[in-house]
Amino acid sequence: MLLLAVNQTILFALSMVVIAGLIGGAGLGDAVTNGLYTDPAFAIFAGAAIVIMAIALDRATEAMAARTDPALRHVTEQKARFLRAFTILCAFAVVVSTVLGHVFSAGSVWSRWTAQDWLRTYVQNALDYVQNPGTFLFRDLTNPTGNFIVQHGIQPLRTFFIETPWPVTLIGLVLIAYLLSGLRPAIITLLMLFAVGLVGEWPNAMDTFSQVLVATAITVVVGLVIGVLAAENRTVARIVRPINDVLQTLPQLVYIIPFIYLMPVSGVPGVVASVLYASPVMIRLVQRGIQDVSSDSVEAATSFGSTRLQVLLKVKIPLARDAIMLGVNQAIIMVLAVVVIGGLVGSGALGYEVAQGLQRNAFGQGVVASLAILALGIALDRVTQGRGAARARSDS
Repeated sequence: MLLLAVNQTILFALSMVVIAGLIGGAGLGDAVTNGLYTDPAFAIFAGAAIVIMAIALDRATEAMAARTDPALRHVTEQKARFLRAFTILCAFAVVVSTVLGHVFSAGSVWSRWTAQDWLRTYVQNALDYVQNPGTFLFRDLTNPTGNFIVQHGIQPLRTFFIETPWPVTLIGLVLIAYLLSGLRPAIITLLMLFAVGLVGEWPNAMDTFSQVLVATAITVVVGLVIGVLAAENRTVARIVRPINDVLQTLPQLVYIIPFIYLMPVSGVPGVVASVLYASPVMIRLVQRGIQDVSSDSVEAATSFGSTRLQVLLKVKIPLARDAIMLGVNQAIIMVLAVVVIGGLVGSGALGYEVAQGLQRNAFGQGVVASLAILALGIALDRVTQGRGAARARSDS
């Protein structure tokens, strides 16, 4: 469990490296944020480097956890001595390589042999090609999809939430929180939404909320379908796992870069990127929830003549509802994080307010928008916690 905590810390730290680039952080984060506006191909390369580092560290810590787990470790004393000697040898090799690299300026040697320049040219040409209005991909697929999301999803919800009197919206969301999660979450939701209005960010918050709802709806559908398939089919599970690993380790801002070219409609890059970022968590929680359903319940349903589909729909999914609701809860918070970052590329609303505060050194504007994001995030978290969390609180 300690190594699992280290693993998750590494992944989230690498994700935040990109955000640090917005305020002068050096390294790959700076390359991603600067390349976003001036050199998208270079930003993609920097994001790919972060992903490679994250996957390598993820696999390393996962292997360390498996090797040191007493419940899983079945090795002889001779093999244990060999593993310790091998570990010491690897550590020594790393130290020697690092020292020699500094002594002989290995970094400059690598820079002379890098393939970055010609690869950047090909990637940039590919980005320019897909953005060309005459290409099939842009004309007949990505651009119509982006327009559909705006016209039939984001815009109607934005109009509804902004034009509806705020007391009506407030009471409606509080009632939903009460029905889904109980009295205490409903009270917290009321206080948080009231705070959003108090700081004067209600229209921007409702604009952000509309984008979050659209992205969450898509994420839930994708997560449920793929999660169920992965739980019921080992081949699908093996295919999905590496894809989830890549999507989960990719920094939020890197998701948005390709979709600026593929779907240059305001708000859409942030929505699509947030779906890709939040789907792995939803998929994994749905898959785990269904797999953890008691075998006795499944056997009982099967003995009464239930088909595999009936067992799935009437036994496994209902018994996995707490895990599924947790997936919705986590997905909606992760969607909010990426939708807000989408403000850097024209998604508007609260994310745009934060971005403008950073770029114009308007500290007050950024803080107010950040407080509204925090309050909205807490409200959404409480709305989607579910009765399982309420029962756990009452038991404690």
